[in-house]
Amino acid sequence: MVQIKTLMLFTTLGLMSAGTGCSAATVTNSLLLAEVAHQLSLPASTWSASGTHTAKGYTSESAETASVEGLKQDCDNINLNKKLAVDFRSDVFGPGVTSFFYKCEKVSEDTNNYWFTISAVDETQIDKLCDPDTTYPIVYDQQHDTWFIDEPFGCTRRTNPADFF
Repeated sequence: MVQIKTLMLFTTLGLMSAGTGCSAATVTNSLLLAEVAHQLSLPASTWSASGTHTAKGYTSESAETASVEGLKQDCDNINLNKKLAVDFRSDVFGPGVTSFFYKCEKVSEDTNNYWFTISAVDETQIDKLCDPDTTYPIVYDQQHDTWFIDEPFGCTRRTNPADFF
């Protein structure tokens, strides 16, 4: 049973590693990725989606003035370090959503485009993520001193746990 759970964790990490150019073989032989899975308590079985997504960044909650520097810092940080987060947008999806952002490009003065892979324990969370009608409240990012409004996520690929077993 432990081997099956470990294999499922590696499968989850394998999906997330696609954005960094790792192969599934690399994931299953990686002490680093096994430790990440353990420390973040990544679920063994997940629903996942990947694609692109835009977000607008502002200097205040009133969303009137673009946060040019905050948007630049966010893109630079993602392109340099990538971003792996547990309980991504729990205000919208509830607990159990893990996000991995691995590429960012500025598309206008107030908007960045992000490449993502996101996994969730519940299929309905991925359904909501990929629904173009889902709305996202403005959220403050203290690291970049920027208020972000997430726009709909464009899911180009979706998987379920049965896709791998």
